[in-house]
Amino acid sequence: MQAHRGLLVVLFAALALPAVAAAQGRPAGWQVRFDKGEHAGHGADSLVFEDMKPGFHVTTGPAGIMWHPDSVARGDFTVEATLHLFDTKGRDREGYGMFVGGRDLAADTQAYTYFLLRNDGKFIIKQRQGAETPTLLPWTDHAAIAKWSTTSGASVKNVLAVKAAGANVQFLVNGKVVHTLPRAAVNPDGMFGVRANHSVNLHVEKVALAK
Repeated sequence: MQAHRGLLVVLFAALALPAVAAAQGRPAGWQVRFDKGEHAGHGADSLVFEDMKPGFHVTTGPAGIMWHPDSVARGDFTVEATLHLFDTKGRDREGYGMFVGGRDLAADTQAYTYFLLRNDGKFIIKQRQGAETPTLLPWTDHAAIAKWSTTSGASVKNVLAVKAAGANVQFLVNGKVVHTLPRAAVNPDGMFGVRANHSVNLHVEKVALAK
């Protein structure tokens, strides 16, 4: 683990971020849920999830979500997530991003709407409804998505946002609206947080309500 942390600190030297502190353990109060539960090969040991200012660093084994119970949005709001994707090692089709509308996140009746990017320049909007994951918009190309490559430096930055206003919900990447859905389809009220699929190396600079 010490060698891994040292590598992360070296990589962060190339990030367009303020000075980054060394890892300080799991962010206080944050919860994790894996898609397939915590069984052999899918437990806490398969996830690096460390406080590393500004924000925290995530390196996944299995796919899952991370959230703080105090992170709740209702009514008209905008939630923004500033994410830095590191070397994908060729796994450009693994999604990463954010979710809103979280309910019963620790129960069998869990529900949320998630908005993910992947490094081939596509995004998707889906829901979790218990064991089901209906798609609201399939993987779709958009030029606003910044992609990591060997020439882009240690990482690449994308800012995702979900803006709920009145009867509609907008999904934005780097300030560009990439899709709009009816609020009734999204059900955006509830907890919000981060989602990352398999084998994603990601720094989460921020996931918060926009001021």
